[in-house]
Amino acid sequence: MAVMQPACFLTLPSELRNSIYTYVFDSLPECEELDAPPERLLLLSAPIFRFENRTTYLDSAYHNIQARRKLAVLATCRQIHDEAHLMALSKTSFHISGECTYPDLFNIKSRPLNPSKIGAIRHLTLTARISHLRALNETWGGLPFGHAGLDLDTLTIIPRRPDCSTSAYAEVADLSQSHTLAYIFAETLKSLRNVGAVEVRNSACFNDVVWRIVYRSLVYRTWRWGGECCGVRFEASPDADNERDAWFKVHFGDGKTGSDVGEEVIRLAGGEMPDRDAPGM
Repeated sequence: MAVMQPACFLTLPSELRNSIYTYVFDSLPECEELDAPPERLLLLSAPIFRFENRTTYLDSAYHNIQARRKLAVLATCRQIHDEAHLMALSKTSFHISGECTYPDLFNIKSRPLNPSKIGAIRHLTLTARISHLRALNETWGGLPFGHAGLDLDTLTIIPRRPDCSTSAYAEVADLSQSHTLAYIFAETLKSLRNVGAVEVRNSACFNDVVWRIVYRSLVYRTWRWGGECCGVRFEASPDADNERDAWFKVHFGDGKTGSDVGEEVIRLAGGEMPDRDAPGM
């Protein structure tokens, strides 16, 4: 008579295991970098793929506790790691910063990841000074980070002001930076592909007046370039007294989220379509 083996997770049908993995990894919190030096940026994900050293999925010094607890299941055994690490990659929002905006540095930092693992990444958050964000339309060539292997659902961008914004000329510098940022985003959106949505967070970078200038200028520039319906849709956080946590999103494709650029221009203009050739538009 055959001896019945005790049931365990690995004896479950693969469909059930995949459902459990989805439940565990779904809605993972963003993996925050805590003042990580530039040379550590994208290497934060490299330990995932050296399971023989029994490393944890994420470096505990650089990521929040909730994410580490969920991702720690990948260190349970080799089979679970092999079955679930691509799903974990697709659910995790990796946070990079600084000069990784530039494709050459991004490529260097991402070399530990083979193409299948790069392709599994769906969410990236970039924190960078506005001067570094120029790379978005100057060197990316229409691809996120200039990398043909990336196909993102969301790209989140958190701009940072230059040091001069703390000087006596801070207000003038902020106004200048707001127009620069709007120009960078508008030029980037014209050709960007392999991205489902771009989210831009204020995160206390600008005051409420300057932040509204950034958003309005971006919408108007996009409208003047592509007309009332140019393949992107806009969504913005509700107006509030404190814009510290304000954000806006630009959605690509034929989705239903957000408003067509023409609709958003009418809303920002107070209900009437402005003249596209009017000065200052």
